[in-house]
Amino acid sequence: MSKLQGNGVAQCSSPGASSSESGLKALRRRNKAVKEDSKAAGPVAHRIILGQSSELPIRARFAPSPTGYLHLGSLRTALFNNLAAKASNGGAFVLRIEDTDQKRLVDDAEERLIKDLRWAGLCWDEGPDCGGPFGPYKQSERLDIYKAHVQTLLDHGHAYRCFCSPEQLELQKRELHKAGKSTAYPGTCRSIPHTESERRARDGDPHVVRFKGDGFGRPKFRDAIYGLFQKQDPEEDFVLFKSDGFPTYHLANVVDDHLMNITHVIRGEEWLISTPKHLALYMAFGWEPPTFAHLGLLVNPDGSKLSKRNDSVNLSTYHDKGVFPMALLSWLANLGSSFKPNVKPPRTISDIADSLTFKFTRGGIKLNMEKLDYFDSKYRDAILWDPISDLSETETSLISDYITQRMLQEIDSVTENAAASELLPREWRRTLTPVPALASQENRATYVYNIFATKKGGFLSAEALVRQHPYLLWRVPETVYKQSLASINPDGRILLALSSAIDDKKLWASQGAEAMDAIWTALEGQGIDNITVHNTLRLVGAGGHDVVSQSSSRMFMLLGRDEWRFRLNTVQRLLNHA
Repeated sequence: MSKLQGNGVAQCSSPGASSSESGLKALRRRNKAVKEDSKAAGPVAHRIILGQSSELPIRARFAPSPTGYLHLGSLRTALFNNLAAKASNGGAFVLRIEDTDQKRLVDDAEERLIKDLRWAGLCWDEGPDCGGPFGPYKQSERLDIYKAHVQTLLDHGHAYRCFCSPEQLELQKRELHKAGKSTAYPGTCRSIPHTESERRARDGDPHVVRFKGDGFGRPKFRDAIYGLFQKQDPEEDFVLFKSDGFPTYHLANVVDDHLMNITHVIRGEEWLISTPKHLALYMAFGWEPPTFAHLGLLVNPDGSKLSKRNDSVNLSTYHDKGVFPMALLSWLANLGSSFKPNVKPPRTISDIADSLTFKFTRGGIKLNMEKLDYFDSKYRDAILWDPISDLSETETSLISDYITQRMLQEIDSVTENAAASELLPREWRRTLTPVPALASQENRATYVYNIFATKKGGFLSAEALVRQHPYLLWRVPETVYKQSLASINPDGRILLALSSAIDDKKLWASQGAEAMDAIWTALEGQGIDNITVHNTLRLVGAGGHDVVSQSSSRMFMLLGRDEWRFRLNTVQRLLNHA
């Protein structure tokens, strides 16, 4: 690494002083040292993360531009940076805001970016909100640093000022195009003497600063995902510093990555073509480049380009659908990489980092929504039925927000418009009365939680619950009972046994099994088969002897003694008036 001057500007070396292999020699040296240490310490299996041993620290960064809101692809990039740092020994994940494109800034984008990253469950070790040893972490607050580095490049002849106006540049492009030549900037201002350039800059002549693109040939490097890469054509003289006093992405990200000790630049493959520019800058400064890893871009299931206007790209789509953030991250981690075999559903970012193979595929990565549903259901089942004490507070809150409250909202919505609800069975589409437990603000959340959490497996969504088991949410309409009683005459002995069980309060302290046992005992030896018993109980509890329902014991447990008394009284009254 080069020595830094007092102002934080690295001294330039002469052209060609840095290897064009993107730090491969240094990486090999580091990995060799780790292997030698491992041999001395005994047989230990180390993971390889993007070409580097996990025993070495990875400092990775996510550097969004607040010119828009966080989308699915950006979140995936942030995730892989977070995971690489997390999986390494002593690594760090850095959040940096690249707000140099002042004309395109969106007022609330930075705040939303941070909010969305936190919603997804990502956290960072350094950033604009939490500080760190290499701040500031907003590029608009680092302008003096960029100016000093641009001056260094000017002083060493790697860059020059360009005074061409936008109109002149456009005219040049048109003339070059007419002549059948490349429309790349032809280096018009390269020949301006240094003294004249300095004078015009002091006089306030508008200008940009350009890098001499041919100064280091055609840099090549080995990408950790795409392998060896080298462009066929040399770089044009690209802009480093704009006339508004702000750096371009090319300069700012190279300077910041170096000064922030970033070891791995993990970003979308659209930046692969720009990496030779960045390597040339590293060489001009005499710096050792980081490891580059370019992620395949997300595409539609049919392989077509994914538009930012597509709902599947918008994070609000997943939030509104109630997808668990950790399930979303697990899914994203498997878009372009994969988990090791037989891993449990990840519950934390560290779990995902431990589960990931860090073996990446190239090219377009197709969105697989079925896989998202799979990860979402696995995570939901894990937090419901496999609690972890250290995560209990967080996961209890998630259960409330993503399951219980959403179910209650759906139930309330159907209650308000039951007559028109297509979720309800047709005979239930009328004014409905919620069961007393749902009418109580104090008890309603606990009641709904008991419906989905007390039976392991076979989870029912709010829609499925309304469609298949409306009797758990609303009292059975008398019209439904009348329709059922018109086709079946329930056995009075079963109704009597049920009434006796309801009268015995002590039978209702458990999960419904004791009430069911009492009914079996009362009917023993009377020649009534089990199916008839359950069909009759289903008629009373669910409104029909042949409808889909929970087991009798479970209906006892969920609906409770008082509600069963109410329903039995309703059935008996209708039978008496038949």
